[in-house]
Amino acid sequence: MSSQSSLSDRFKRPSQSIQTRSNHAMFNGHHATIDCPECHRIMVPRVITYYGQPTKSICPFCGNTFASFPSGFKRFIHSRYSDIPSFSVLKKLATITICLVALWFVADWGNLSDNVSLFAGFGTAFFLAMTLAELVFQGVERLAAKFFHQSNYYWATMVLVSMFIAHEYPSVAGYVALFFFMIIARGFVAAFILTPKKPMKSTFQ
Repeated sequence: MSSQSSLSDRFKRPSQSIQTRSNHAMFNGHHATIDCPECHRIMVPRVITYYGQPTKSICPFCGNTFASFPSGFKRFIHSRYSDIPSFSVLKKLATITICLVALWFVADWGNLSDNVSLFAGFGTAFFLAMTLAELVFQGVERLAAKFFHQSNYYWATMVLVSMFIAHEYPSVAGYVALFFFMIIARGFVAAFILTPKKPMKSTFQ
């Protein structure tokens, strides 16, 4: 009986040591389990995928969303433009606007081609609108950061107020829509006029 127990212990010990070493190496420096902020159970998040792309991770006990993974387009935008308020975009937009204004005056003064004057005129109007939109964006973001608030609430309030104004004064509904179109277009313009601030990284890196 003792020989059988010693023989079983002999075969069990190496496997346990190998398993311990492998688990230790796998989770070395990392937390294998975490605490769910909703049900407060110790768990390992389960990743939900959609057509092979990870969308979010959830708690296997209560189903609460633990983390949301950005889409490829959001990762591209975030890699080129940070959400932290910065005047660098405003400076570049203002510089482009000033250069286009100078080109417009030079085209009119030097009797250049009408195409050059037309390009400078439309470019000045567009980038001037983008500069004003960036100024509004920076004002809202910095106001939220000053009071340690999330800027989403400020933008939601602006949308509700704008909808009320457009409903009460239909004559200005077009200007309200144009304002928000410029705010949205500002994000795309800001993403492409800046050089990449950080390299593209995988979600699991």
